[in-house]
Amino acid sequence: MSDLPPPGAPAGWYPDADPEVERWWDGTRWTDRTRAGSSSSPAPASPESAAPSSAPAAPAATLVVRGVTGYVELVGDTLLYRSKLDRPPLQHIALSTVSEVLVSKNGDTFDLHLIGARPRSRPSLFSETSIRRSSRTTPTEWGAFLEALGLAVLRARP
Repeated sequence: MSDLPPPGAPAGWYPDADPEVERWWDGTRWTDRTRAGSSSSPAPASPESAAPSSAPAAPAATLVVRGVTGYVELVGDTLLYRSKLDRPPLQHIALSTVSEVLVSKNGDTFDLHLIGARPRSRPSLFSETSIRRSSRTTPTEWGAFLEALGLAVLRARP
């Protein structure tokens, strides 16, 4: 979808090019998530809920990137790992438990070093917090996500 909602539009469901479909706007860009259109107002608080427009706004902007094995979603001070966007998270990681974001030399893989974990200097491809960039995620999107993640980890530190 190429048309953008008005500047500052909250994350939510908006009409797609097909009038019978709505697409999820994450607050900064369109995602791959769609659902059958409805006649109600756009922009519920989250893609999982169809709460009335009087519901409180979503807390922080959500950033999502696609990895080879699933999706990583940065929501406020939490990182969520999902196999698919419409599935419940497999992991919830509070960023206050992260001591460092480790990025591979080529920048295509990241891993989280959790506070109290055995030290390491590079991402482990066998770690349950490691994810490699999917070819469907552009290097620009990936880099923006890593930058936002690094800043969020710094803000979450006690």
